[in-house]
Amino acid sequence: MSGPATPLHAKANEQIDLDNVRKLDKDDIDDLDLNPELEGSVSLSNFEDESLGGNEIGTKRKMFEPVDNDTQMYDEVDDFKPRVSVDSPFSSGTVLNKLSKSPDSTVNSGRRLSLSQQSKFILYCDDRLMEIQRKYVQSRGLNTQNGYSGLSPLLQDLKSLVDFIWYSIEGVPNTDYLLREDSPIAKESESRTIGNSTYFGQSAYLIRIADDLLDYVDKFEVRSLPTAEQTNALSKLFKLLLILDRIFARLLTDRSSGRSKMTGTDAVRLTGIAERTRTKVPRFLEHNDIHGYHYEVSKIYEETLESCGN
Repeated sequence: MSGPATPLHAKANEQIDLDNVRKLDKDDIDDLDLNPELEGSVSLSNFEDESLGGNEIGTKRKMFEPVDNDTQMYDEVDDFKPRVSVDSPFSSGTVLNKLSKSPDSTVNSGRRLSLSQQSKFILYCDDRLMEIQRKYVQSRGLNTQNGYSGLSPLLQDLKSLVDFIWYSIEGVPNTDYLLREDSPIAKESESRTIGNSTYFGQSAYLIRIADDLLDYVDKFEVRSLPTAEQTNALSKLFKLLLILDRIFARLLTDRSSGRSKMTGTDAVRLTGIAERTRTKVPRFLEHNDIHGYHYEVSKIYEETLESCGN
């Protein structure tokens, strides 16, 4: 049986003569440097022979210096400033405050839908979700002419459905007011009280939209888009996530004027979706070589997860 010979060991109770231990010379130390070709690495030869056995090991060591002195090991402060403006609605340049002056922006009485209306509501939401899914699948190569031309129009369709669902709960036809809680509409809706609850399980559709959004976004390529189109798509993405966050936080804490309270089962499911979104969106940005949205990423479902933990 072949193998390396067993090295000699000191016998029991035998003292080692430390005075006769051979010190490593400089050539031996250089042989221990496993990456001599790595520029900027800390070489063992940077240590003086005297430091191996003396008390000056801390003072004899050569300090490591980065190869590129311009390389920064930290994020820019500006990366943590908002890049997406919430002062403009989801898909227009109108100032949000103008919504309160629009005839269509008034808060309705919050009347609960009848059973017949609830059935129509469910059929409409199912049809819209199926249509969005069909167009998404077509855009993946089956029939690109009838599919989504990019991420932005898909986000617009999801936002329109979120508006419709939230209108059945809160009575406001546009969720853009949620982007700024100090808007007149937000104050009016929170102060409004109604007799009967307008909630009959609409959060299930909102949760499904949040879940589907994860699958949809990940499949779109925005790296090659012109700067203006890329900025527009990312702005819509973060605005939609922020709107969903505000909606879910209200449903979890019963702050909706429609006296709507999400069930515990829905809250558990939503927690998982929110946590996955917080990890998947940064990977999506990294895959597309997009930087500078640190602030927006940090706000993804922030209020939702805080409300779930309470």
